[in-house]
Amino acid sequence: MKRTLVALTLFASTAVAADPPRVYIEAAETVDAGNAKDKAKQIDFGSAIAAALVKKQVPVAVVTDRAKSQWTIKTVSSQKEDTTGTKVAKMVFGGGGFTKFEGAIQVIDNESSAVLYAYNVKKGNFQSAAEAFAKHLKDDYLSKRK
Repeated sequence: MKRTLVALTLFASTAVAADPPRVYIEAAETVDAGNAKDKAKQIDFGSAIAAALVKKQVPVAVVTDRAKSQWTIKTVSSQKEDTTGTKVAKMVFGGGGFTKFEGAIQVIDNESSAVLYAYNVKKGNFQSAAEAFAKHLKDDYLSKRK
């Protein structure tokens, strides 16, 4: 009986330790770095990060209640779309994309307020930026903290 109790206690403590960290995503409004007033307001970078964390199978649990989270993900982002003249020139001369998205992302420990991981990204759109963050959080931070 004692062996069973010890084994159950060890199993329960291992199961609790294996729970993924609970994260709350606090995304600020994306700033439009171009001349357009309302284009960047259509971007929900926080939702894109949540989707990317799931898509890339990052071992965290995204929660919607800040009080239940262990970590908070904070973001600052901007988007700039090229002007019509620049778009025409890029099409004529075979240039790159028309939109530039930049973001800075921090993962903060709620108990100590320490920055656990920080990432800057420059991509063509917010979805690619969110997926790059998720991949690097998983590969560069979470896989090495075990």
